[in-house]
Parts: sequence; C-alpha cells; structure tokens
Amino acid sequence: MATVSTLGYALLCVLHRGPLTGYDIVRRMRRPIGYYWTAQQSQIYPELARLSAAGLIEHEADSGPGPRQRKTHRITTAGREALAEWLVRPAVVRPPRDETVLRTYALAMADPTAMREMYLAEAETYERQLADFTGQHAELAARGAGDPTHPEFGAYATLEFALLRYPSRIQWCRWLADRLAELASRNAKP
Repeated sequence: MATVSTLGYALLCVLHRGPLTGYDIVRRMRRPIGYYWTAQQSQIYPELARLSAAGLIEHEADSGPGPRQRKTHRITTAGREALAEWLVRPAVVRPPRDETVLRTYALAMADPTAMREMYLAEAETYERQLADFTGQHAELAARGAGDPTHPEFGAYATLEFALLRYPSRIQWCRWLADRLAELASRNAKP
C-alpha cells in the first residue's frame, strides 16, 4: 500500500461522509477541519491526485462552469480501509507550533504595553471563535449529534474539545495582559 501523508488522511476524513467536489473539499478543510488541521489549497489538489493514484479515492469529471472540469471525489473501499486502520493507530506526538507561546518566551524584549494589546486582541479572537463553536455545538446537539451513533458525532466531539480548550486560552491571554499592565505601571513610576 502507498504511504499516505497526514494531509492525505485529513482528506480521507473529509470524504468519509460522501462525495465532494474539490471546491467543497477546500471549504471543509477551512471549516470545520481548519479549526484543528490546516492545509493550503495548493497542497490539497496535488494530494487528491496522489490519493487517486494510490486507489484510495476516485472521481467523476463533469464540465465545470469555467474551462476546467468539475471533479467529484469519493473515497474507495481501499480508502475506507486505509482510513479505518489509520484512525485507530496512536497519533504521532509532535511538539506544538504556537507562535503566541513562542513570542511569550521572549516577551521581555518587547514593550509591555504593546504586548498587552497583542494578548488582549488574541483573547478577543478566541472569544469570537468560542462563540462560533458554541453555536455550532448547540446546532449539532439539537440534531442529536451528541449520541455516539450519530453520523456527526465526530464533529460534535471536536467542538467539545474546543469548548474545553478555548476558555483556558482566553484566561491565559487575559492573565498575561494583566501582568503586563502591572509591569507597565511599575515602569511608568519615577
């Protein structure tokens, strides 16, 4: 069997519910998959071609609105088997890449007032995302997706994780903003 990249598995995850056009796959990779796994459009189409060459997906081509054909991709039996096998393997633990935490490591080099504003802006961004996630979670709950047998239970579970994770990020950003306000106040005193 061909080696499948993590992006390839992400695309199989997107396709496991049913056929999608390339455009729809890109949209799903932005929302909801993009909340926890990102890929650029320029990465997605070549990966779809690799999955197709490996026999894990197939597509039907129709005439599109422009000069290119519109392809509808679907997961094959081999793709479902590969995805099912991958899903139960332990994930490779990789160090997180978090630019805000990286900046925090060296925050002593920056103006505390400017850093405070950066943390407050991040807290507000996370609050907006949390509100969006809360709404999506409620919609899924109303459709019964909290039941593990529901076809959208996986989406519900990922939102459950976000609802646990985002409040702590908001709290951390606001805590840092408060500490930096104290530092700026001390620095301002003669």
